[in-house]
Amino acid sequence: MEKEGLQRSVEFFKHHNINIKTLVTDRHVQIKKWVRENMEDTTHAFDVWHVAKGMKKKLFALSKEKDCSDVSPWIKSMVNHMYWTAASSANLNEDLILAKWQSISNHIINIHDGHSTLFPSCQHDDLEGRERHKKWLKPGSKVYEKLQDIVNSRQMKKDIPMLSSGQQTSELEGFHSVVNHFAPKMIGFSFHGMLSR
Repeated sequence: MEKEGLQRSVEFFKHHNINIKTLVTDRHVQIKKWVRENMEDTTHAFDVWHVAKGMKKKLFALSKEKDCSDVSPWIKSMVNHMYWTAASSANLNEDLILAKWQSISNHIINIHDGHSTLFPSCQHDDLEGRERHKKWLKPGSKVYEKLQDIVNSRQMKKDIPMLSSGQQTSELEGFHSVVNHFAPKMIGFSFHGMLSR
């Protein structure tokens, strides 16, 4: 249904001679493929919230594994780092965006420079006092290695460069929430019943 809705929306805009320069969606695979094949002149970006939500689930699952609870205090910081990566990367090349994201791998083991040639060091000041309340992870530890699998996964390497630097889908999500209140998905209505609701 999401793909069908997108196709109808794009047709509506084309019919009214409105060009779509940028399209921000969730990470739906069919939509990603359809946009790539049918909207060559449109920049397709992902809403950070959707990508962060997926990563957060994986990090929470990791924190429940044996000897991996040390990742718990880092979850919020990693989500914030993803938002920062997106927000600070407008009009930057994909390799630099990915390098900024992957710098978290060094940061969580208390290494703040030498990340890569494109993004050599963290942009924060020296961490002192309350800013250092989290325990650094140990390189080579089980939790660190499993965390690396999440941060550097093939999916993340494809999705991080596509993060939207400013636009989000929250307004549409809010609209759908209101529609679901009056026309819940678990109840089938006739066309006129749906239209009325």
